[in-house]
Amino acid sequence: MASEAALRGSAAGIAYTASKHAVVGMTRSCAVMYGPHGIRVNAVAPGGVATGIAQGAAPSEFGQGRLREFLRLIPPIATAEQLAASITFLLSDDGVNINGAVLPSDGGWSAQ
Repeated sequence: MASEAALRGSAAGIAYTASKHAVVGMTRSCAVMYGPHGIRVNAVAPGGVATGIAQGAAPSEFGQGRLREFLRLIPPIATAEQLAASITFLLSDDGVNINGAVLPSDGGWSAQ
């Protein structure tokens, strides 16, 4: 599981962003190494998902000032079921020719 933070530098804090960039690197490396053995390795990069994990959390005053314009462009929060649809697509036979991909499932946020 990657994140919108894996696709840009303005979606989250430095530690989270670095860890999600690492997920993309590992996904692509594993796809190269294990693809010839029939193993597909892909990542899903969601935007906000209604999990309750960040309730009450807020960026610092400095962070709010720097990210204010970016944050207003965020599409509506996705449900877990909407995110699961992207994941099951990649796991299904419909995704048979997809390997090493990062699939944004972010309501179009990564297109902005």
